[in-house]
Amino acid sequence: MTEMSRWLPWGMLFLFVFIFSGIVHKRFKERDVWHNIVKRYKENTDNRLLSEAEFVTRFGAMENNSILYKLDRLVLTSGVKNYLPWINGEAFLMGMIFAGLAGFMEGVLIFQNAFIAIFLTAAQAVAVYVFFKALSGKTYNEIEDATAIFISILSNHAKGSSDIVTIMDNTIPALSGPLRAIVQKFVSDAENTGNVDIAFDYMKESIDNRQLQTIIINLKNCMHYQANYEEVLVQMMGQIAAGLSAREDRKNILFSSKLTLVVISIMQVVIVWIIGAGLGIDVKEILTGNAFGQAILLVTGLLYLMVGVKMFGTDK
Repeated sequence: MTEMSRWLPWGMLFLFVFIFSGIVHKRFKERDVWHNIVKRYKENTDNRLLSEAEFVTRFGAMENNSILYKLDRLVLTSGVKNYLPWINGEAFLMGMIFAGLAGFMEGVLIFQNAFIAIFLTAAQAVAVYVFFKALSGKTYNEIEDATAIFISILSNHAKGSSDIVTIMDNTIPALSGPLRAIVQKFVSDAENTGNVDIAFDYMKESIDNRQLQTIIINLKNCMHYQANYEEVLVQMMGQIAAGLSAREDRKNILFSSKLTLVVISIMQVVIVWIIGAGLGIDVKEILTGNAFGQAILLVTGLLYLMVGVKMFGTDK
């Protein structure tokens, strides 16, 4: 009976993880980027295009707010799939969960402190998320740098062909980095599915750059209405140039904001330490030697994690 009681919690934990993994896997199959796009095109395409265009004209674009969809899309925009094609939002979420569980075990077994365990759980799960967020930001910058050249090459090839798949395919040899992989995926999807709309939508979801997304939408509309690709691309070049000119100002503002946050944080610690020394108070002992102080440190740490994640999201 004693032996059974010792192993019962571990058995229950294994059963819970197994059931939870099954539920998450099923939900991801319903919510991932590719299946969401394909599902839309199982309906009547012409009616869907007309109703979607009318809705966007009146109310603007509507984003998918599913957290599972967003996780899968973050993996997509990070560029990790170019090196590890099997990685998806489900594996990403599981990585965050296991990192969090590892942090909890570290806090319990090494530090033997519940507050540290909670913080390490959140910190290590967030670290996995920030890693993908940072990769997504890096990919965003590389695509932004290459967008003007990409549009120029597209415009040149549009002079000799009216088939957008052929035009895209002809641009691949001149491209490099994440943009090359995205265009290769577009051509592959268009040829394998026979549906260029699906290829366009997946290409749009694979990037975060708003200007390039707009260009992709315009090219898709050109395909449907048999418009001149070259004329549309030439018109978009002016907007791209304006965006690039404002890029440095935006980056400088963001860098100043982050630097200000770091300086304020350091000064807060210094001021508290000076005040404590002046009054003869051991601030470190007060914050770490009792549950109330540890709770304050935990809340502060969690708030800084939230701010840090938010700051990573403002790089684009």
